[in-house]
Amino acid sequence: MIAKLALLLVCVAVASGNPAAGKPWHWKSPKPLVTPIGPVRSPRIVGGHEATPHSWPHQVALFIDSMYFCGGSLISNEWVLTAAHCMDGARSVEVVMGAHNIRQNEPSQVTMTSTNFFTHEQWNSFNLKNDLALIRLPKAVSFNGNIQAVSLPASDVAVGTIVTPTGWGRPSDSSGGTSNVLREVDVPIMSNADCNAIYGIVGAGQICIDSTGGKGTCNGDSGGPLNHAGKTYGITSFGSSAGCEKGYPDAFTRVNHYLDWIKQHTGVTP
Repeated sequence: MIAKLALLLVCVAVASGNPAAGKPWHWKSPKPLVTPIGPVRSPRIVGGHEATPHSWPHQVALFIDSMYFCGGSLISNEWVLTAAHCMDGARSVEVVMGAHNIRQNEPSQVTMTSTNFFTHEQWNSFNLKNDLALIRLPKAVSFNGNIQAVSLPASDVAVGTIVTPTGWGRPSDSSGGTSNVLREVDVPIMSNADCNAIYGIVGAGQICIDSTGGKGTCNGDSGGPLNHAGKTYGITSFGSSAGCEKGYPDAFTRVNHYLDWIKQHTGVTP
């Protein structure tokens, strides 16, 4: 859906009760998949490794319409940044903060339910441009060692920089569902020119990770952060229709390209 704007105003907050406990969840959409037009550089193994619990305190889990799953990032005590394809057409979302194992009701978890969210006005589900959305929490969350906001980047990250996407997505193509625990993987940034040579739709508002080194994201990681030096440089957006383990790069929405839009709606700045 193009230029979808969904801004609703009723919100409910609760302090506990993980919506994932004891229930199967599906990744949203799923993560948009693009047919590559160029050659793959090398095979890879998806998954990385389990993150140290609460080492990414801005990472949140999103349970959408009691059916779908995505990730997101706290950028203030009131706002979550995620992907437009996660929230497109949604009616409500449960935001779980302070989680490591999303299949358990951990004491660190805080859950809030919101219907106050919107996608970028120029979100285009056909070419995957402007794939970002904002969720407003019904009340400010209290920060602690397990729940914190991440900083926005004031500038770009250089090609070759090692960055860390995080999420509860599938650890392999053969996995039947999302990971119970938060996982991370260290990967280098690749140039937009090289990424576009493979996908043909990569523009200035996107950033890609290089598959060389054998690691990447998968379904269920959508909307989650691309982390580096205490900042989130990207929002997990799309990957290859060939599968997560085929060696094609993963694309993210480039956060610093949308700083004005984020500031306009949230007041949050780098």
